[in-house]
Amino acid sequence: MTGSIHLKGFKDDTWLNGIGDLFCKTDGVRWGVNLSIYPSKEAGSDSTSLSNAPLLGRKNIINPTKDYYPNSHEQSFEITTTRDWDVVRLKSSPALERQLPKELQQYCFEFSIEEGIRVFLPQFELARALFFHNAYLARSSVMHDVLSNEFITETEPKLNWAHIHVLDTCNCPIELFSDYGFRRHLSWLLLDQEVRLSYESISRYQLLHGVDIGHYRRWTFQFDPPPLQGVMIKVRGRLEPISRTLLVYEVLSICKIKSNVPSLIEFTSPKFSTSVSGKGSAAGGEASRPDRHNLDDETEGSRENNPVMLKVNQVKFEYERAFETWKVSKKNNPTGRGRENDDEATEASRDVSSEEQGPGGNLPSAEWDGLNEQTDDAHLYLNKFSSYFEMLRLLEELHGCKVIKYPLRKLPAVGKCKMHILKTDGNPRCMAVAHVIVCSIGYYLLEVDTSDASKALSTKVIVASAIGDIEPHLFETEKQLLKAYLSWPAAHFDKLVGTDNHFWVPHQKSDRGGALTSDEVEKWGERMFVRLGSTC
Repeated sequence: MTGSIHLKGFKDDTWLNGIGDLFCKTDGVRWGVNLSIYPSKEAGSDSTSLSNAPLLGRKNIINPTKDYYPNSHEQSFEITTTRDWDVVRLKSSPALERQLPKELQQYCFEFSIEEGIRVFLPQFELARALFFHNAYLARSSVMHDVLSNEFITETEPKLNWAHIHVLDTCNCPIELFSDYGFRRHLSWLLLDQEVRLSYESISRYQLLHGVDIGHYRRWTFQFDPPPLQGVMIKVRGRLEPISRTLLVYEVLSICKIKSNVPSLIEFTSPKFSTSVSGKGSAAGGEASRPDRHNLDDETEGSRENNPVMLKVNQVKFEYERAFETWKVSKKNNPTGRGRENDDEATEASRDVSSEEQGPGGNLPSAEWDGLNEQTDDAHLYLNKFSSYFEMLRLLEELHGCKVIKYPLRKLPAVGKCKMHILKTDGNPRCMAVAHVIVCSIGYYLLEVDTSDASKALSTKVIVASAIGDIEPHLFETEKQLLKAYLSWPAAHFDKLVGTDNHFWVPHQKSDRGGALTSDEVEKWGERMFVRLGSTC
């Protein structure tokens, strides 16, 4: 895919062949990474900011002008433990295709996997895949005691609960906390002691082994990995057939991650606020974007905008056990229909900076989105549908209907639209699908969680015989729903099943303005049965 991000100073179609030492001016705070690239930069050293670590997968293309397809070997394997991994220099790998001076002394983990393959995994690449999913976590990793200075954590083991307080001193863009994938990843990093020690070992090695030479501090990246017992990892790299050695270029996915954290995790901060819609059923929308962003990593980002989120090759993350996080806000900010408080600006800037936001920043800030969080967690949000599921139960027990419930579905991210996330707690917005048979006629019922809106979205009903199996059509339906600002897309359903084969049934009103009473749920079930039975 051609690039929508152009990194300033790099020529078009630049090959990233290797990662070298890190460096920082002795009187400065910004760390850079030396690179082996082809062709060389237009001016200055072949390097980039540590903030751009999410971009630095070996053999990736910087500023591509055409589609590139990786010519590399993909391998999946299970990690027994990292405790018996050897630490070696990259130059010792037989799978190294060229002796590039900048990277020869870089540290690798060396270990064996099935099929008699000996793996050489660069330490920077493993840390990038585990931790450096955005600019904040990348540049913060070399700073001593940064987690303790920016977060306070409390745990209550008996309640299986934890509280993470984001301090005023925290330099993480506050908008990231609206992303449930980021909250889950940060919870794992802060609360799992072995993972936290691993992340903090980066700054410890930097302080121990960094060397001041002239006006710069230089350091060969090194860290202690967490144990990762039983984790499944997928990588791409170069397999040298004679020696049966694999040099990892890039970690693609990390799955079956064991997490020693509570099941319930609450985030609070004096910076948090919740958007309250003015008119309309939901706030939010899709920011218009230029054809590309020009990224400047030498200029401080501005505090005047919410960061523009930049897509990069994402690392798939999947925890073995889902744990729930939510954001608690004590402030309400009124908004109109078209904008959420934590959204990007209506029109995203062409020129942006990936560096930390600061008072002197004159470029709109940007942040990397390098995490593809795919934990199976839809079951955590079933309670949002308790009244609806009770109504379905009454259809069976009181009215003789046959009901089949499908697994709960999380609505997908569509462009820059944020309506797949609930504004109240920052968790996924879900849709429940059920197949109901009344008088031998089948219907599909679609119910969407709009608990963060002033008005509930009616239940969508589709005549089953007009569509057959609904599952292949759900993803496109979800996309059209979000594009229609959480309104059922009539034109989509007209085309899919015909105008006479879909309709909607309004929700039962609550006298208390909240959860339905048992009598109200029963009335809802009666109205649903009457509406479905009217076609018998």
